[in-house]
Amino acid sequence: MTENVSHREFLLETKYCDIYNPEIKSTAKSLTHKLKDDKVYSAIQIFDWVRNEVKYSFDYWDIKASETLEKMSGMCANKANLQIAMLRAIGIPAGYMILRIKKDALRVIATDELYDQSSDIIVHVYCCTMLNGNWVGADASVDRDLYDSAYVYVPGWDYVEWNGKDHIHLPDRYIVDVSGPFADIDEYMDMPHRFMTDDIVNRSNNHIIELRAKAKTLIGEV
Repeated sequence: MTENVSHREFLLETKYCDIYNPEIKSTAKSLTHKLKDDKVYSAIQIFDWVRNEVKYSFDYWDIKASETLEKMSGMCANKANLQIAMLRAIGIPAGYMILRIKKDALRVIATDELYDQSSDIIVHVYCCTMLNGNWVGADASVDRDLYDSAYVYVPGWDYVEWNGKDHIHLPDRYIVDVSGPFADIDEYMDMPHRFMTDDIVNRSNNHIIELRAKAKTLIGEV
């Protein structure tokens, strides 16, 4: 498909979306090389890989896509940024959706400390991509292990396989408003976090590790 001029900015490298990084390019190509020019299935492959192989963890926003790839973990903005970088690296336009959501969406995975310090309305970022002439949202934030560890118990929160046509995002009840797609949110990612510190990040991620471990133990006992 020939890209519309208005979509070219959604194929560019930015400060944090470093699409020309060799590891970004090679990983994206290795996941999609057998699919040739099928952009829908290529986007699905990248979505599935980022969602489940790159584990959800709390982190800072000012992290390059290549750094998230090296860590193989990150929070919503980190995972979306990596997903977008990989899509752009193989020529698929992709952008950032920004949601303002109720912090209740984090309740089941956040420590009391993190939850209490968070604003009632927080920002959530996910990827959308241009496929067959339409922008399609594909939120890869919550990996399957984390879903099974926490969100499976939350009414209305489902783990959905993405078909490349329908939007996947947080349950509507958490969403206050939505904007996007944006080609570049690097300026936003540069902003210092209001309260996150290394100690808070570490304690929050240890909590998620414990949730995952507990779920695996319970599954083993069944």
